[in-house]
Amino acid sequence: MLPQSRSLAVRAVEACGAYTLLRLRRDGADAGVPGQFFMLRAAPAPADAYLSRPISAAWADDDELAFLLDVRGPGTRALTAGGAVEVLGPLGHGFELAPGPALLVGGGIGAAILPWLVRLLPEARVLLGFRTDAHAVCAALVHPDATVVVEPELVTEPLARLLPGFEGTVYACGPDAMLGAVAALAAEHGVACQLAMEAAMACGFGACHGCAVKIDGRWKRLCVEGPVLEASRAVA
Repeated sequence: MLPQSRSLAVRAVEACGAYTLLRLRRDGADAGVPGQFFMLRAAPAPADAYLSRPISAAWADDDELAFLLDVRGPGTRALTAGGAVEVLGPLGHGFELAPGPALLVGGGIGAAILPWLVRLLPEARVLLGFRTDAHAVCAALVHPDATVVVEPELVTEPLARLLPGFEGTVYACGPDAMLGAVAALAAEHGVACQLAMEAAMACGFGACHGCAVKIDGRWKRLCVEGPVLEASRAVA
């Protein structure tokens, strides 16, 4: 059964370096768990931005749902321009928190879903990688003591130094190439790893089949199977 779509009022829109922080009044809406996603659409939606955008929450508390956006086109721009946002969700499967130490790894806008995880895993070590210093500004939203690297250094470089002897779980979100490298490193050291993946989604609940990716060696709908997957399922 699908969750109910709701119109949530915009509490604030704030610049965060190269990104934009969208804060919505929660108004009792179900927030789900970190790593699940919502289909967001401006309310009312302009003609050139009628499709919803799949975005995971940066955090949720009793008062608000927050989303860190990489504003690139009319859809994401419209989300920041009005007084309300139509929200469908939470959808999909989020992170499953495991006992023991945690390493959180984010690349680019993938860092956007980690602040909520940090709230639940306050002892976690956080590694973040960005293209530019302007993009890296959002690291302050994730963790004040995060290890931050900017290209040409890759976030997998500090990760490779930490994994030998690590007995815990890696939680990662970022571009496909980064996730593949993180999964390979975790497998090399026998470390459990969960990946929050991305794919284009038109509906968010499995009807359109537009988000099919290779899972378990077969084409499957990411919105149904994921977006968070155990790493071996994504790289099989």
